[in-house]
Amino acid sequence: MKIEGISTTTAQTLQPAQEAKPGFSDLLEEFVQSVNQDLHASTQAQQKLMEGKVDNMVELMSTIEKADISLRLATEIRNKALEAYQEIMRMQV
Repeated sequence: MKIEGISTTTAQTLQPAQEAKPGFSDLLEEFVQSVNQDLHASTQAQQKLMEGKVDNMVELMSTIEKADISLRLATEIRNKALEAYQEIMRMQV
C-alpha cells in the first residue's frame, strides 16, 4: 500500500531549525564563560594599574566595574536558582 502526499522533506526541514535553538545549559555555559572573561580582563587591568602601565584610567575602572557587576549578577542568579530548587523540594506531592 502506497500513501501519497506524505513528504519526508517536511521532517528534514524541521530538524535544523530545532537544532539551532540554544538550550538552557548552552546559555548558562556562555554566561559563565562571559563572566570568566570579564574577571580575567579585570585581573589584567589591576595588574597594569599596579605596574603603572595605565593609558586610560576611565577604561581601566570600567573594566573592573564590569567584572564586579558580572560576578554579582552570577551570584544573584545562583541564589535565585537555589531558592527555586528549595521551594520545589518543599512542595508536597
